Amino acid sequence: MKERENVLLKVDNLKKYFPIKGGVFGNKTMKQVKAVDGVSFEVMEGETFGIVGESGCGKSTAGRTILRLLEPTEGSIYFQGKNIAELNPNEMRRLRKDIQIVFQDPFASLNPRMKVRDIIEEPLINFGVSDRREREKRVLEVADQVGLTAAQLSRFPHEFSGGQRQRIGIARALISKPKLIIADEPVSALDVSIQSQVLNLMRDLQKEFGLTYIFISHDLSVVKHFCDRIGVMYLGKMVEIADKNSLYDEPLHPYAEALLSALPSPHPLQMKNRIILKGDVPSPSNPPSGCTFHPRCSSCMDICKTERPSLQVIRDNHAVSCHLYDSPEKLAVAAGELK
Repeated sequence: MKERENVLLKVDNLKKYFPIKGGVFGNKTMKQVKAVDGVSFEVMEGETFGIVGESGCGKSTAGRTILRLLEPTEGSIYFQGKNIAELNPNEMRRLRKDIQIVFQDPFASLNPRMKVRDIIEEPLINFGVSDRREREKRVLEVADQVGLTAAQLSRFPHEFSGGQRQRIGIARALISKPKLIIADEPVSALDVSIQSQVLNLMRDLQKEFGLTYIFISHDLSVVKHFCDRIGVMYLGKMVEIADKNSLYDEPLHPYAEALLSALPSPHPLQMKNRIILKGDVPSPSNPPSGCTFHPRCSSCMDICKTERPSLQVIRDNHAVSCHLYDSPEKLAVAAGELK
């Protein structure tokens, strides 16, 4: 994809493989699970970039690898022009002030033995803010921004509901004034009524502080409501990237088309053509040759079985990884130049 202005994060050919050990002593690498396999995308300043796909496609692994909670196997991660994949642990620790994460399970990600005040304050201590009064002032300020009272700060995580726990997680991510927040399914564990409150809170914080989000989710309705641009992942690969209107109105990749066909119709009398995929998702430890989606694709061609398609821009800001758009005629039709 071509270079654009105001790029905050650029991920280039990111890979994360997990070894499967075996042998007599259990120390020989027999296979590798290709959780993230050559993912590339850009995130602009101030936007919300969504990553969607079914469970096991590598969404969360990609998010954690970008933050280097998991070390990348290969590839580059440029944040404000600096390749953070090459930073040493001390340099990466300092950079995490600008990149934070909100985890999926708000209870599992909070220390049950620490009070909320200490949980929110801890990043400031880690990043070297030694003035206790300054830390206390910042904790009260952030707590107010996410809707927590001063009295609630002296409680423990188990005394809060799921939505309130996620507010604590957001406050902890916000305390260091980051530029980028990776939200890993932040509302999937919450009730529907609470989901909207947390999403509205995140949107308000984005407007107030100019935040940039990478929003990871399997809920297509939430992603459409919350994100500006969306990347669709399948078996560790990014198969389509587009702005939300282009993707939801005219998906180009057969997998994205099948995924979006599962969304319920907004009108009760309007019938949708539901695309049912055959077979199961292949194992990431033994992915198919060529296009990894070809065993389940109704449009599969011979080339799909042998050659891996590259991610190419078809329309303005709309890229797809599919051999269906290799010929000039099909490219012209997809770009709307021909009918």
